[in-house]
Amino acid sequence: MKKLLMLGAPLSSMEIVQKTKRRGWYTIVTDNQPLESSPVKQAADACWDISTADIDLLEEKCREEGIDAVFTGVSEFNLDRVRILAQDLGLPCYIDEGAWKFARNKRLFKEKCIEKGVPVVQEYSVPNSDDEFDWSQIVYPVVVKPVDGTGNSGLSICNNREELLDGLRKARESSANQRLILERYVTGEETWNYYFIAEGQVRYVYSGRVFRQPGYPTFLYSFGTSAVGGVDKYLEKINPQCLELLKDIGCKEGMAWIQCIKDAEGNYYALEMAHRMSADAAGDILEKCLGANNVDWMLDTALGVKHTADTLPQQIERPYVGACCVYYLFADHSGTIKRMQGFDKLDSDCYCVEVVKRVGDFIDQYRMMVKIVFYARSGEEMCQSLQYLNETIEIADTDDKSLIVRFTDYDEVRRKHHGLMRG
Repeated sequence: MKKLLMLGAPLSSMEIVQKTKRRGWYTIVTDNQPLESSPVKQAADACWDISTADIDLLEEKCREEGIDAVFTGVSEFNLDRVRILAQDLGLPCYIDEGAWKFARNKRLFKEKCIEKGVPVVQEYSVPNSDDEFDWSQIVYPVVVKPVDGTGNSGLSICNNREELLDGLRKARESSANQRLILERYVTGEETWNYYFIAEGQVRYVYSGRVFRQPGYPTFLYSFGTSAVGGVDKYLEKINPQCLELLKDIGCKEGMAWIQCIKDAEGNYYALEMAHRMSADAAGDILEKCLGANNVDWMLDTALGVKHTADTLPQQIERPYVGACCVYYLFADHSGTIKRMQGFDKLDSDCYCVEVVKRVGDFIDQYRMMVKIVFYARSGEEMCQSLQYLNETIEIADTDDKSLIVRFTDYDEVRRKHHGLMRG
């Protein structure tokens, strides 16, 4: 029996553990979280209470236990450790070191985009000291972020000098290397464009887009779907350069995605990339939409299964037969979770629920508490599911005040999906 070590329990970890067990692998989860507060550890065959930062101890334990593969979900921090452990233990790993540095460093990625002709947003120089800052160069609004940030950590949208000073401070505090990116703030439709990779061949397969609840920050993505309009323009204007970029930096196996934004004039700009599956991964649901299972694809790489170029999934075609939808339940305000109710009423065959925060946990404003993935055959069906979820579930703080940022912009979902789907 193959033994797989799962580092941590980031998003999509529960699905990964369930799949590894169905494959007949002995699955171990390790991190410094107690067993009683970790559903992923409880679902595994065994668990270790070793921090994923303790590489030396993990390597020693892996050798003792005869671990055959190491893996994780969508955490870049843990993927760093997967790469190191796999190399030290002589185990398979899809991550090429050359490609990984571009996925982990927004500055290097942006420079490579410029080299390959991939359009990027106008940038301003950031000196080491705020006293040396040339304030006259700035045209607001701007966005500041650390080059090594993930999941919007350290990101601020600034409309004046005072906000920018605060944003610079926050970005530096969340960065390991203190290097920042300051650029023009562009609004528009954001897409995540997904590529499958085998034998050094890269193929665009599908895109995802997000919706935001009106009145909340633009970086707060409440609802996402794999049914995206305007894909033809992306494929024509920017995809050839993106394919060349991913090949050039050394992506040879696994998956990658490039986040882009399209402004009101129809101009595309690349924002960042990742060399992993996405946070909204739900392999079985995605397979219903496009015939490819991203979780299975990535798990294969963990045991050194070499996909061949002729097994790359085909590009998804319109009209879409269905969509993989994800509802992120973010915290409207900071507080301690007193109760979570209604989740036991959700049919597990229809809704894939991943709980990030639990009763008794403190949650900061705009941090995620729960992720729910479901399948829909039309924009109307998406809205019906969203309305059902809004009416069924609740997360409340110690003052019995709802913590959930509920997505209710149903008309925008219907409008964006009109004519895109067969249903």
